[in-house]
Amino acid sequence: MLGLKAAGKTQFLKSLGCKEANPEVESQKEKYNWFKVSYPEKEVYIKAGYDIGGGWDNFENEFNKGIKSSDWIFFIIDIEKYLHGGTDEESNDSYQQKVNQRLDHINLNTSNRYREKVAIILSHADLVPQPANELINNFQRITHGKAYEVLTANCYPLDARDEKAVLNCFKRITGV
Repeated sequence: MLGLKAAGKTQFLKSLGCKEANPEVESQKEKYNWFKVSYPEKEVYIKAGYDIGGGWDNFENEFNKGIKSSDWIFFIIDIEKYLHGGTDEESNDSYQQKVNQRLDHINLNTSNRYREKVAIILSHADLVPQPANELINNFQRITHGKAYEVLTANCYPLDARDEKAVLNCFKRITGV
């Protein structure tokens, strides 16, 4: 689970059922125990890991460590900040620019086999008055022609605070 600071990573974990996730506290590198996500037809076990903060050092270190041991990479983007010119809380740079740098890093450091396992979660979609398909189209329009455009095929807009939406999204992504 990767993304910039305050993108919704911890909230996504909490909505999946991670008891240790606390979205009220800024994450640095908080350990969480394994937990399961239950559906009528199957249970999915999430291995123990770390809820990491959104800074570049955390991103680069954790991404490079975890890519080969992960079944999926969830990259969480605050779509409201991305589309409407927000700034990165850490550096005051353009939020869109910071997201694009990370997408480029993911693309450059993953093989084709792993790229199809990258899911981009467009969080805070509830703050943008557009239907989900328009949010996806706007995001893909901005990333069109970039080297990392291939990663944008798996986009999922949602409100990470909506537990039911997160569980349905997770199910769609993982094919449970």
